Amino acid sequence: METISLKQAHQLILNCQGLSGQPKPKGIDGTRQVIRQVGYIQIDTIAVIERAHHHILSSRVAGYQPAYLQALEEDRSIFEYWAHAASYLPMAHYRFSLPRKQDFQTGKEQWFKRDAKTLKYVLDRIIAEGPLMSKDFKPETTKSTTNGMDWARNPMNMALRQLFMQGKIMISGRQGFQKIYDIPERVLPPDTDTSMPSPSEYMRHLIERDLQAHGLLKAKEMGYLLKGTSKLIQQTLQEMVEAKALVETKVEGQGQSIYYSKPTFLESLDTLKVNKQLHILSPFDNLLIQRKRTEELFNFNYTLECYVPAPKRKVGYFSLPLLYGNQFVGQIDLKADRKTKTLTIKNLIWEPQLKQLSSMEQQLEKTLAAFAIFNKCEHIK
Repeated sequence: METISLKQAHQLILNCQGLSGQPKPKGIDGTRQVIRQVGYIQIDTIAVIERAHHHILSSRVAGYQPAYLQALEEDRSIFEYWAHAASYLPMAHYRFSLPRKQDFQTGKEQWFKRDAKTLKYVLDRIIAEGPLMSKDFKPETTKSTTNGMDWARNPMNMALRQLFMQGKIMISGRQGFQKIYDIPERVLPPDTDTSMPSPSEYMRHLIERDLQAHGLLKAKEMGYLLKGTSKLIQQTLQEMVEAKALVETKVEGQGQSIYYSKPTFLESLDTLKVNKQLHILSPFDNLLIQRKRTEELFNFNYTLECYVPAPKRKVGYFSLPLLYGNQFVGQIDLKADRKTKTLTIKNLIWEPQLKQLSSMEQQLEKTLAAFAIFNKCEHIK
């Protein structure tokens, strides 16, 4: 059993996450490298500022442009599927999406009541006609609703989502933010490994992927939100520890909690550095996905308040965490107005333990200037 300090834990995590303030990779190749490193990039529809997947990558890729992600999807370096949520994943990991697709095919996992007739109709049309979008399908009946849920309740869209989760169709690209669907045979590169991994292979992949992205994790933090994996992950972890592929680790200040890490990671701790750089992070950033972990290791209690009723919000609708070096120093609620090209600061709250406030405000001013440009804004209000 190894024991490391909390500072060392921070250094390891932030270096694995690409948020250590070290020189960032650049261009399309750098974007591909980051996606491989962190395992997946969550996709989100909220557009108060630039969408989450672009925001997450801009925090890690120097001079990032949204066109980079589109280029990677077009050259089939990445594909869209479910990690803990809808995400972009490395195409090299395609075969590890198959176990969940199988669960949807067998009915072990299901989001909607299965409508075999509609599923067949939608799939047959895509096979016969080639790539199609949801707007190419018209529901047999359309009921008006007052809560904006027409799209989700549209039986054709439900069928598209079900077929996508089953792996019968893939997203071949996007037009704007609209998905273009096609069958896997016309999307996957010819050399793609489509063999079903064994349960042991699948668990090892989840463990390796998550440790590569986060440096050290508890057993329950691996395979986040994937049903039916916890016992198999725990069993595989013990096998990997016995084979000395992993090391059980404690972190000072975290009680008796057992984390797992790689021997090479622990051997590199003395060489890791975290520079004092201010990051405006997405609420869906890989570093923050597991809120309890963030609170335990970084003493940062964060809630995305767009899901909180307006009267109960403390920071704002889309508050963004502020990370400086290895410390979360505050939250900022921002909104980008594309028409006026104005980035509005709706609220700003610093953490109570923050020292040297004036210096931090100067750092924020510089960081906001770059963030405004990324959001195609010319003014900050």
